[in-house]
Amino acid sequence: MIYSGPSLRVLLVVLNKDNAEGLRECLKSLTQQSCGLCGCFDVLVMDGGSRDGSRDVVAEFSSKYPCIRFKVQEVGGGVGPARVEAVRYALDYGYDYVIWGDSENVYDPHYVEEVVKRLGSPGCDVVSGRPVVAGRSFWSRAFFWYHAYHVLFDYVRRRHAPGNNKGVSVGVYSRVIYPPVSRSDDFYFSYLALSRGLRFCYAGDAVVKVSMPEGFKGVRSWQNSRVRGLVEGALILGMHVPPDYPPWLLLALSPLAVGLAAYLAMHASPIAPAVLVIAYLAVLAYLGYKLFSAAGKALEGASPRLTSSLTALLGMYLHSVFTTYYVLKHLRTLYRLRGSLASRAAAVLRRFGFRPRDAGLQDSM
Repeated sequence: MIYSGPSLRVLLVVLNKDNAEGLRECLKSLTQQSCGLCGCFDVLVMDGGSRDGSRDVVAEFSSKYPCIRFKVQEVGGGVGPARVEAVRYALDYGYDYVIWGDSENVYDPHYVEEVVKRLGSPGCDVVSGRPVVAGRSFWSRAFFWYHAYHVLFDYVRRRHAPGNNKGVSVGVYSRVIYPPVSRSDDFYFSYLALSRGLRFCYAGDAVVKVSMPEGFKGVRSWQNSRVRGLVEGALILGMHVPPDYPPWLLLALSPLAVGLAAYLAMHASPIAPAVLVIAYLAVLAYLGYKLFSAAGKALEGASPRLTSSLTALLGMYLHSVFTTYYVLKHLRTLYRLRGSLASRAAAVLRRFGFRPRDAGLQDSM
């Protein structure tokens, strides 16, 4: 029995836009949960205005499972506003836990059961599961770690849960809510939640198959929209750059910086350049080892693991380059709009009954 009481209610939110076939596979996997659909949990498909038949897919499933509901988000503008609206829905209908998902996810039969069980443990306000990425292409292998960052590092696991793979106790939303930005709202949610003393846990047996872009064009589009959301969030919260920008910038510049430092160090000591290079290679080796370990847990259908981990190490560096470039690009275009972005975000929060300060904004906005 996974419930702590007979009245405990669970809502699984599936975010979707123009992904009818993926949505079909996602909902099919939810009908096969050990924690039975419509008995243990309900489903809300929060749709961003799809035009591809997603509504018909939901209607097909809801004819058999009436607890599956379809809702077109009232306020456009990406994932952040959709989450805020879904939280309001969960609060209005008396749910105790919200599990966040995506129409690209395919769930292991025990996923919901394991997440709810972990949420019922003492000291767990937010729970993440274990993602598995299909390593079908170079690009999915290069970036598999992005969805598994919390698997890669224990430090991250205690401080963050991915937006497409987590459960949250609804009481959390009286203390912190998602900034309504186009993407990366989950990053700022974690950032704000930590500052307010909320605790993150991990359910390693809650397995979900997630996807990554399979080609360069898809990777570039994803990186662009991801970083735009990061910049929007930073600006509406009064920051000059996203909090994670400095380490990614350092990684992007590290080959040049180490090479320059080694060149300058030659004048101080003949062994100094070698020490610098060895230290740099040691850091890369550590990252490679962590990626090698994570590949065994979070990468499916790609072998050998050593090759996959080296590909992922290259992907991590490419990620730093994309982040550096797109942060500068979007800061250039959005910085002058920061006031209007913050005002719009505050208006979205008030529309759904939340205080701007719960998302890190000023209530006076």
